Amino acid sequence: MERYFGTDGIRGVAGARLNAELALRAAYGFVTQIANKKRRHSQRDRPTVVVGADPRLSSPMLEAAVVSGIAQGGCDVIRLGTVPTPLVSLLVMQQGVAGGVMITASHNPIADNGIKFFAADGTKISFRQEQAIEKLIAAPGRLEATGSLHFGRVTGHDPKPGYLAFLRRAVPARRTDKPIRVVLDCAYGATSELAPLAFAQAHCEVRLLHTVFDGSRINVRCGATELNPVRTAVRREKADIGLAFDGDGDRVLAVDHEGRVVSGDKIIALFATRLSRYRQQQAVVMTHMTNMGVEQALARRGVALKRTAVGDIQVLAAMKRFGLNLGGEQSGHIILRDRLTTGDGILAGFQLAHIVRNARRTLSELMAGFPEYPQHLVNIVISNKQAIDQDRVLKKRLSKVKTQYPTVRFYLRPSGTENLLRILTEARDEKLCRQANAAVCDVITAWDRKRP
Repeated sequence: MERYFGTDGIRGVAGARLNAELALRAAYGFVTQIANKKRRHSQRDRPTVVVGADPRLSSPMLEAAVVSGIAQGGCDVIRLGTVPTPLVSLLVMQQGVAGGVMITASHNPIADNGIKFFAADGTKISFRQEQAIEKLIAAPGRLEATGSLHFGRVTGHDPKPGYLAFLRRAVPARRTDKPIRVVLDCAYGATSELAPLAFAQAHCEVRLLHTVFDGSRINVRCGATELNPVRTAVRREKADIGLAFDGDGDRVLAVDHEGRVVSGDKIIALFATRLSRYRQQQAVVMTHMTNMGVEQALARRGVALKRTAVGDIQVLAAMKRFGLNLGGEQSGHIILRDRLTTGDGILAGFQLAHIVRNARRTLSELMAGFPEYPQHLVNIVISNKQAIDQDRVLKKRLSKVKTQYPTVRFYLRPSGTENLLRILTEARDEKLCRQANAAVCDVITAWDRKRP
């Protein structure tokens, strides 16, 4: 059976692989997983699903198909309009509804789009549920409802007031707090309306970049995938901090007052050591991509780093397993589990700005204790990424390379959506780091050429 789900929902080129028919079938399949097995025909008993979207050009088309699939499946729909992904997760929990759907391709190029599904607890759906949805997508024939009373209703809801109230409760701000100047780069994406409102209500001096909904420019040379605009603006505006979000608002990266980039690793490390509710747990969850320099700095402060596979689903699963409330990724997915069960760029940025405001130190000074070692990441095209773990000869050759570079950390990860192998090396010495990476690339490339 064809696999439609990747590491974060369904993604693809909108109108091609990810078309309206697939979206409708996927939404209908989602309903079969979250609704009561017994068909509910009374209006009072129908489950409800909330649906949001980012401002991509293809989002209205896919949203219409998703809403149709949910309604045909017998669930009521609450349309949230253009909102960040974490707001969908929050509304699912706050409203006590059966689930949520977000139309977005996050940081991907304009032509792409995607569908993320949330269960009743606000977390991403399980692998088993994904498989069930894929089975229905691939099933032959048309989807047919079972009766005329079965269809769900479609209504709308403005979630902005509730989300702004949630932020105020999560990170309270006082009018007497030290003023702080913040540059926000919203990447023409889903945070373009809410992020400026949130920071203005927190009594920040706000300077804005790319803060309109524009599906023709989302993520293009701006936001979390291109930090030069926010770096330049921070220096120009003499701001205290810059924050850059991705297209759907579940990630944030920061820039200090001198325009230097602050990674997700370092933001999480700062939270782990300066916020008592996380510091007292003495551990955080981060991924195999997390920088060794940050890991060692945390260890010196009595904070253990629990590494897990890449992906916010993997991070959240590990957080639950270890009973921890702080975790995330180098790319800026930061989960504050005592507040929300998914990454929220505005919330994490809000918290970071609050720390800078009250620390009486610059963000640069706060981050000085978390050095990052050189990392080198290369993506190489391979014919069969699954075969890498099954070839004993290849494993021996890779092991030999690792033995030759004992001070280098290696991490190899197949892409979740493409025939790529991501090769990460890390060491104190940048030259050694690059040499080790090139050696691994040579072994993989030579092996792949000889494959039938």
